[in-house]
Amino acid sequence: MLTKRYGNSIVLKDLSLDFNQGEIVGLIGRNGAGKSTLMKIITQTIQTYEGSVADNHQVGYLIEEPKLFSNKAGLFHLTYFSGIYGNTFKLSEYERLLRNLQLFDVLNKKVKEYSLGMRQKLGIVISLLNNPSYIVLDEPTNGMDVETSLEVLQELRRMADERNVGILISSHKLEDIEAICNRVLFLGDGTIAGEQHFDKNEQRTLTLIFDNSVDLATFASKQHFGRVVHSGDKDIQIETVAKNAEIFEMVNRLGVRLIDFTAEKKTLRSVYMNKFRGEYHDTQY
Repeated sequence: MLTKRYGNSIVLKDLSLDFNQGEIVGLIGRNGAGKSTLMKIITQTIQTYEGSVADNHQVGYLIEEPKLFSNKAGLFHLTYFSGIYGNTFKLSEYERLLRNLQLFDVLNKKVKEYSLGMRQKLGIVISLLNNPSYIVLDEPTNGMDVETSLEVLQELRRMADERNVGILISSHKLEDIEAICNRVLFLGDGTIAGEQHFDKNEQRTLTLIFDNSVDLATFASKQHFGRVVHSGDKDIQIETVAKNAEIFEMVNRLGVRLIDFTAEKKTLRSVYMNKFRGEYHDTQY
């Protein structure tokens, strides 16, 4: 359990979380929810708190913008930080990663010539130089266009799958989180307010509108497709993996009249907004 105070303010309160090697876990919450504070505690850049953090001695991280030397080349940074970790940088070991991130051909350029996205990518590579079991990334795709973000996300997924690295990632880009995470943690009021797993291929929210309340009640009493998330006088919403044909078959079998039917794939954005509706604004992920 972690608790972090700043004066009389409690930023994190009796918070507990875990993530494993080989898995990518997303962390989202409104601005000021304590995401960066939590990440800094995990990576030992904040060392005053109540509680304990296990297995955080082999952790790489990129929190906020990477701290780089603007007049030094990218290759200098890789050599320099490897030396800090007590290692000798071997370009051959990182060539594939650097090429996939479009950094290999600019290693001899000074960092001041890099775009923000390029500096972020260099920071991600630096986070791996101590051969970590875990890495913690705060807004890793900041300043990147869609194509570049996709390259980075693919590499993070590869790191988890091939290097068995556990990754904790926070981002305002919910589509990035949803694209690669095994699960997502919601941070609210200084603690973990919920957890979400996604079946990206099948989970949907169905909205069915019936001709009258009797037909709705008949359908609702017989349906076994999934969890009812809303039920009104004539409409019902169901989270389900069922196919449309299965729904229509039951409607026909029951002899009820369906007026309208829509299907929406479950997204992290919709889950977030449903969970925190009325509490947070849409722009504050």
